[in-house]
Amino acid sequence: MICPNCRASLLRKERPGSVCGKCGRPYALDPKVHGRGMHDTRIRRVVDKATDGGRRNVTVTQLWYLARTGNPVREAGPDNSISPRTAHSIGAGLLAGLVLLGLLVHGRSFAVLLLSAGTAVSALVYGAALSARDMPGTRAHGFVLPPERSFRSMICKRWVQVYGHLPPGIVDDGAGREARPYTGQPRPGAVEVLCPDPAVRVFLAANDLPARLDLILAAAPGELCGTGPVVVLHDAGLRGLQLVADARAQLPGRVVVDAGLPLRVVVGNAKAVRLHEDPPESVLEEPPQWLRELAPAAPDHADWLVEGWFSPLAAVPPAVLESAVVRAVREARGAADREQREAVAAGFLSWPQSPEPAVEGGN
Repeated sequence: MICPNCRASLLRKERPGSVCGKCGRPYALDPKVHGRGMHDTRIRRVVDKATDGGRRNVTVTQLWYLARTGNPVREAGPDNSISPRTAHSIGAGLLAGLVLLGLLVHGRSFAVLLLSAGTAVSALVYGAALSARDMPGTRAHGFVLPPERSFRSMICKRWVQVYGHLPPGIVDDGAGREARPYTGQPRPGAVEVLCPDPAVRVFLAANDLPARLDLILAAAPGELCGTGPVVVLHDAGLRGLQLVADARAQLPGRVVVDAGLPLRVVVGNAKAVRLHEDPPESVLEEPPQWLRELAPAAPDHADWLVEGWFSPLAAVPPAVLESAVVRAVREARGAADREQREAVAAGFLSWPQSPEPAVEGGN
């Protein structure tokens, strides 16, 4: 590998204990120890691009997705187990074939021997089928390499141990590190951003978007307590789209903008991160209205969702994610302003003037 300090090319024996044998300086990551692609020079390149040279803050989770070296996926396979009845038929056919072969080739005595052996084989096949009759097919899966726990240890522990701090612009979004930029009652008309991903919420707060755009961050619909428009940030997946539907159902009369990762960007895209989770049984038994509407319009997207695939919002390049949030907030404010103007024009937001008192008297 190349020493990240002096740029010397080092053999394995020339870097004992992760210390360069040429310049004598330590380094954090060694691909022979931490896995393919995990070395200081590459991580620094990824960090510099993601943070725009340190001008943007990026979470460790986002860096993990950006620095990934693989995203193996496997589609679900069919149930390959055989029923006891099928196994019994296979065993009986095998036994009959062996006996017939023995009679034709070696006569009756050898056929008796084959009959005994065939009976044992048939019993083994039948027993194997009984034990495997409830065996499910191959389960789908998708994961990221290196694993998140390993990568977090490399950056938050090993890197800090060697260099004394995280790479410039990288923010630790580990448990308990989320910042709450605002407390108390929201300001009238403030945009609330509903985002269940803590890494994305930390990213937004670390880049001062709540203050810059006058936003309030919420992790769940129950945390929404204002009256202004709502922007929903979510993964491209079943749970994310259901979150949008729930927010619209629970917040009648409020503008709700879907700013989640679009399915069209990830379905069929080999470069997108693809993960898997078993969809809720309730969704499979009784699909929600939005999914029933999606199925005829985009059947490949609906199938992708029902199969349990999703792509995380935190894997989106930070610059793209930030610009998407800015556009969604502007769209939400514009929609809320239009609704307010229409309501004013219709007279819903203005009280009618009190009638003039009647003039008493007269002839």
